[in-house]
Amino acid sequence: MYLCCVLMLLIPIAVISSSYALILHLIGRITSAEGRRKAFATCSSHVIVVSLFFGAAIYTYMLPGSYHTAEQDMMVSAFYTTITPVLNPLIYSLRNKDVTDALRSMTRSGLSLRRL
Repeated sequence: MYLCCVLMLLIPIAVISSSYALILHLIGRITSAEGRRKAFATCSSHVIVVSLFFGAAIYTYMLPGSYHTAEQDMMVSAFYTTITPVLNPLIYSLRNKDVTDALRSMTRSGLSLRRL
């Protein structure tokens, strides 16, 4: 069973890692510095979310049960079933200029209200 869990995690990690290696190679070939920066920013934020998801899965399924408690398992489970799926839409929403401007406007108005 342990071998099955390891393979079920390592095969997707290997495929995803190789695809990101190809993406990084292609980003390196972009001639425009601005285009390279934008592509790398988008790719890096997605890599972070994928790493968080697979990190929690590795913690849950690849470490022996004696290394973590039931409470830690519940916290990690909540992390990778709730927090990680919320991060992707949030990251891509913040890449939208209108959403970013609205968020800045809200934080500025919130700061000015605190000063009163």
